[in-house]
Amino acid sequence: MRKIVFAISLFAVALASSEASAQPSSSSQPPGRALLTVEGNGRAEAKPDYARLSVELLAKAPTIEGTVEASKTLVPRVDTLLQSLKNDGVEIESSRFSLGESPPPRPVPNGSQNPPPSFTATTSYTLKLKGLDRLNPVISQLASSGLLEIRTASFQVEDERVPMDEARRDAVADAKRQAEVLADAAGVKLDDLASISDARAAPLNQVAYDLPMAARKYLQVIPPAKLDFSASILMSWHISPKP
Repeated sequence: MRKIVFAISLFAVALASSEASAQPSSSSQPPGRALLTVEGNGRAEAKPDYARLSVELLAKAPTIEGTVEASKTLVPRVDTLLQSLKNDGVEIESSRFSLGESPPPRPVPNGSQNPPPSFTATTSYTLKLKGLDRLNPVISQLASSGLLEIRTASFQVEDERVPMDEARRDAVADAKRQAEVLADAAGVKLDDLASISDARAAPLNQVAYDLPMAARKYLQVIPPAKLDFSASILMSWHISPKP
């Protein structure tokens, strides 16, 4: 009985060795297919649809309580002003309130006492103006009111997806063109597309104007004729030698 078991064990070991030798080694596997990877860049343009204005209401007083009360008095007047500009296409996108101590003037003259403390309540508004033809009249009315400080004017496209998609298509076309040129120069041909990655698109150098305080009543802001958008993408192709 022991001889039979021993013989079967030897047969199993021999069979395992035969199967192992029949398996191909990893070193004999065919190498991976060669890749050609390029970065494509695209651009697109779009006409601005609206302006965004950043304005502030400032209320100052020697005490926190007095500052808050002054702000409460002025806010309804600002709301009335902004409501009157609705027919010009003005909308309030957002508002934010902050309260802090006003810093003393620097430098303080030698021998002078520090001025008494004062506080400033700031209500910041972001306004959207749809009719760009009314931009300068609206800026003039806001500045002439004596209530608001106009900080900046910027310009936007209503649906940025449209020019950004156009920029993406341009980036893909640029990547294809580069790949074809490089493949031809290297004496290879493009096969199937292996991957697309790192696709990015964004507005490029959006136009914003800082409006100087002294000239806000008279300043003429000219909207840009177009806004620029950019995109980039990485694309890889399998390549093989030309026949």
